Amino acid sequence: MRGSLAFPLALGLALGQSLQGTYLLPPTPIQRLLPYLAPEEVRRAVEAGWPRTDQPALGSGLAYLGQGRFLGVTDRGPNGDCPGGKFFPLPRFAPSLVFFRLEGDRILVERSLPLRNPIGKPISGLPNLEGEDIPFADQTCQSRLSLDPDGLDVEDVAVLPGGRGYLLVEENSPSLVYADAGGRILMRYTPQGVRPRASYPVRDLLPAILRERRNNRGLENLALSGDGKTAWALLQSPIGPTRDPAFDASLVVRAVRLDVSDPLRVQVTGMYLVPFSPPSAYPKPNRPRDLKYSAATWVREEQLLLLERAEGGARVFLVDFARATNLLGRPDGQSRDLDKAGVDYGGLGIRLPERQLLLETWRLPEIDTDKLEGLALMEDGQTLALMDDNDFAITGQEGPTQLWLVRLPQALR
Repeated sequence: MRGSLAFPLALGLALGQSLQGTYLLPPTPIQRLLPYLAPEEVRRAVEAGWPRTDQPALGSGLAYLGQGRFLGVTDRGPNGDCPGGKFFPLPRFAPSLVFFRLEGDRILVERSLPLRNPIGKPISGLPNLEGEDIPFADQTCQSRLSLDPDGLDVEDVAVLPGGRGYLLVEENSPSLVYADAGGRILMRYTPQGVRPRASYPVRDLLPAILRERRNNRGLENLALSGDGKTAWALLQSPIGPTRDPAFDASLVVRAVRLDVSDPLRVQVTGMYLVPFSPPSAYPKPNRPRDLKYSAATWVREEQLLLLERAEGGARVFLVDFARATNLLGRPDGQSRDLDKAGVDYGGLGIRLPERQLLLETWRLPEIDTDKLEGLALMEDGQTLALMDDNDFAITGQEGPTQLWLVRLPQALR
């Protein structure tokens, strides 16, 4: 059933089906999101290997704003694979906050807010430091681009109450970012020992263990409490090198809890291990390394929704941290031995968060993607918004950005 919702609507009404609607982004020129781009830049991007400049990706993160309006977020922009790195056909692309609404069966962009440094210059999505992906200018993978200490690969977003701006998580360093209501970056928080020489303030106060994240598997998930005081940020995947079997088989991921009452003076208040499903839970063959947490949203108290995905679809869980063991107070809390496969957590006195399965997307044939990265809970507490990341249609084969509304059997709040 496509386009079955019109707004405003009492979303608690029983519609008789789990899927309430499917919504597509119509062709949208990239300059609709980034008006500062010159036509010549867009033309060169096509020549450099981006065939569909009118199919932007809005769903790396998602927040619900109320009354049928949403906030999506782009990641680092169009990019494709190169040996040892990625090519960026539009290197001046700025990760952006995109405000949109649903109308009919379409996603309609209202406005875009490119992220900027303190003097108003749009940032890029390019890597920050040596040892990350090597950035190339085009699909020939010959001409290298410069690293950008300001660059962010944004993956999730939360809106601070009272018009105070936005919190974001990103993969490059990885980091938590605070931007004001105009999209200017005021502070970036990185793991201890990681200090990109950015044009905006950087504080390395996140746990050092987050430096162990796998390449392109940084902070992917962000949930913010309703009062705007507590945030949870999760890595996308387990830490450690996949060439080591003990890490390659790992099925836990690191999460941090943060006091964000003052977003310019964030404090880490907790660190946890969160379990994954066994790969056999999915309808297609997977290895442990294929599982990812790709989206989060707050429900109540210390309960979050987490979207886990792998080949074959996604599973949505209600995850409760209330009785989970806070590793910050343990001498072994930052030991990566805790992240290896086969650890007896009970024997170590470590309790993992409790998970309750709410949804498996392959039960709804209309959700035909493995790339869900946006998750939001709407005002009825029962309807989920799920959004995909179409990778900016970098190969020309991907379809447009899509969003699905799914009603759960029971309200969560």
